[in-house]
Amino acid sequence: MLFNTSEFAIFFLIVLIVYWVVHKWMNVRNLVLLVANWYFYNNLHYTFPFYLLGMILVGYTFAHLIQQKEETAARKRILITGIVILGFGLTYIKYSNLILGNIAGLEQWQSSALHILVPLGISYYTFSSIGYIVDVYRRRLPAEQNLLTYAAYISFFPHLLSGPIPSSVTVLPQFTKISIPTLARIEHSVGEIVWGLFKKMVIAAHAEKVVNYCYARYDDLDGSTVFLGVMLFNLYLYADFSAYSDIARGVGRLMGIELTQNFKMPHFSRNPGEFWRRWHTSLRKWMLDYLYLPLGGNRGGMGKYILSILFIFTFSGLWHGANMTFVCWGLLNGIYFIPYILTDSLTRYKDAPAAGRLLPPVKVAGQIAFTFLLTTLSRIFFRAPDMTVAKGLIHKIFSASFLRLPLKMVYTKVAMFIPLLAFEWVQREKDYVLQLSKKHMWVRVAGYIIVVILICLLYKKQNASEYYYFKF
Repeated sequence: MLFNTSEFAIFFLIVLIVYWVVHKWMNVRNLVLLVANWYFYNNLHYTFPFYLLGMILVGYTFAHLIQQKEETAARKRILITGIVILGFGLTYIKYSNLILGNIAGLEQWQSSALHILVPLGISYYTFSSIGYIVDVYRRRLPAEQNLLTYAAYISFFPHLLSGPIPSSVTVLPQFTKISIPTLARIEHSVGEIVWGLFKKMVIAAHAEKVVNYCYARYDDLDGSTVFLGVMLFNLYLYADFSAYSDIARGVGRLMGIELTQNFKMPHFSRNPGEFWRRWHTSLRKWMLDYLYLPLGGNRGGMGKYILSILFIFTFSGLWHGANMTFVCWGLLNGIYFIPYILTDSLTRYKDAPAAGRLLPPVKVAGQIAFTFLLTTLSRIFFRAPDMTVAKGLIHKIFSASFLRLPLKMVYTKVAMFIPLLAFEWVQREKDYVLQLSKKHMWVRVAGYIIVVILICLLYKKQNASEYYYFKF
């Protein structure tokens, strides 16, 4: 069930009405939510909810086992056991073929290792469950006593398939409180949902076929066309993934649940560090809290700092998929950090780029353009199905044919993103993109109506495609 379908709109409207009718009774409210979550997930495949139920029971049980112990050693043993059990399913389902294919003598088992359907969203709720028991171990929050509440939190349908990955410390307690959204929060939700639908149904939908064409036919295309095709994929991925996150946040807020802002206009970043603080922020925070900082972070000397960065990004690549292309993508993004670390120029910006100015200074514009170029080149590995295709794409881009004029259908699709990025640039200091005026609601409402009209006019009547990040 996709967010950008009438089926989901009807489903959500029914759930929202029932949810707020019973909102005063916490258990009834969470039961309604749990039934909705089950229906939403079961709609994808009838086996998916059963695997999710197992994950919920494991996370709930081990959190309580950890809390019952006082001795640090005993708590750690239970934590490690819980992480192993929670991570086993994800490891087997996503990585068994990769592991067996790289162990001498076991190659013959590679094609037959996996005979079950990969549950959509498995990476997200596995990470959510692991983060929860680690937070209980660290005593950042007590183990949730009510299984119904915990189950509603883990399986919450807005973030179930593609995040944001919820923080148990900030999100789980919201399922125990009555939080009727104010008019301002409702309007904020509408703005995010409308903007998300526009990015998915207009921007991403128009770019997707051209991206697929460029990656499938790269051998027949000039280097200039291939490069723009890779750039188009970078922009398409942002429009598609951030659209899901925007809608998820808007839907969650209408139910009184505030989810993490997963994207903060990442293509205006001035260095790779800032890019990753703006792109898929919930995954970055998960890795920061549960991998990077426990490994020592930037403590222990420059060599250890660099190794930690490379490990984190390689892990991130593997999280996305069991393929050497993802390993190379992650490693390349880690390598981008090294010159900045060695020159002590990895500035941690706290303000928006060129704050208070319409146009950025030349230096800032150059930083943004260079960072965008780096992320674009890394997308070669992210989208390529295997290393052979990735090498072919790189060879094309760095060939003499790069100097030829690209195909019109490609550069026109890239140009389609210019108004989107220009509007986001103007709005970069606002709470959300469609916050057109803090004083006049009618201006904001008019903006929502204009965007809805644009969706109706520009959306192509075709089968709705899945969000790209569903596969992760």
